[in-house]
Formats: sequence, structure tokens, C-alpha cells
Amino acid sequence: MGKQQLHELTDRLPESETSAAARYLQILLAHDEAPVDAEMLKRIDAARAHPGAGISHEEVLREFGA
Repeated sequence: MGKQQLHELTDRLPESETSAAARYLQILLAHDEAPVDAEMLKRIDAARAHPGAGISHEEVLREFGA
């Protein structure tokens, strides 16, 4: 997606959503870390496609003594 397409999307954005969109863009511009590259996106997609078992709520409570 190029800047022209982004402009077209913002033109279609409801007025009620412009503040949220502006905040999101400001966050993107202020982000100090390197942008996510294509390889990282592939790894993220693979992790989402095959999620691990995770940790149950009870396990967290046991571990932290709550």
C-alpha cells in the first residue's frame, strides 16, 4: 500500500475515528525500534497458526502465590 492509498483510506474514515487514527499514526512515527520486516511477519504468522498450550490461570496463581 502506498501513500496515495493511505490518503484515500483516510478520506473515507468517519470523522468519529480520526482522533484514533491520528494517535495510531503518531505512535508509528515515534516508534524507536526497527520496523517489522517480511521475515518477522512470516514468523509471527507461523506462531499464530500453531499456538502453544499457554499457561492456565491456575498455574499463574500457583507460581505467583496468589
